[in-house]
Amino acid sequence: MKALLLDMDGVLVDVRGSFRRAIVETVAHFVGEGPTPEQIQAKKDQGGFNNDWVLSHAFVLEAGGDTPFDDIKEHFNRVYRGDDFDGLITTEPAAVRTGTLEVLADRYALGLVTGRPEADANWTLRRHGWDALIPAVAGMDRQAGREKPDPYGLELVLEDLGIEAERAAYAGDTVDDMAAARAAGVVPIGVVPPGFDLETHGRTLMAAGAHVVVSTPDALPALLATLDTARPRGRMGEGE
Repeated sequence: MKALLLDMDGVLVDVRGSFRRAIVETVAHFVGEGPTPEQIQAKKDQGGFNNDWVLSHAFVLEAGGDTPFDDIKEHFNRVYRGDDFDGLITTEPAAVRTGTLEVLADRYALGLVTGRPEADANWTLRRHGWDALIPAVAGMDRQAGREKPDPYGLELVLEDLGIEAERAAYAGDTVDDMAAARAAGVVPIGVVPPGFDLETHGRTLMAAGAHVVVSTPDALPALLATLDTARPRGRMGEGE
């Protein structure tokens, strides 16, 4: 392995109090009641809802609302990003130790593939002091509408790093992440996000094509040190 590509939400940062809360508040603003955490996760597990603007709009439409997508997006951004990065984005705790990323950056080329706008992604990397460790970033802007499960973002970062897909892995926490990794030809590594159960969420990721699932991104250095892509898919939690 020469490169590790990473998702941001649920892998690098805990978004339960930011993105997930912004979905609830946005939907509630337009139709009076927001979805439960279980309803949000059920949509995510269906696939095709990597973009939380799209997901929020879908919940509004299902509740009988007819709010235009652009209005949903505007309100969501006001809640999440705020006027000048002073919204819920400021509340996101790290889901991985900086020391873990330092170990990984010393061994592998690191890249970020995320559905966030690049301004949001780069702001979050700088906030946590990770920008120098993860130099290659493909956010929403670069992906030009071809977001996960499309592999385009992963392919962009591999090109940035100059590394072949067969020498790389992608760590993500959703079924769309696993689909994108498989389509790109990299090793799909499932990561259980904070607050989720390894057994339940791990099965979802394995069913979506994960080669192996770990309960925390801090297990990635040990996993990658022993990863052999020729083996059958690993057990949930392997590499910890």
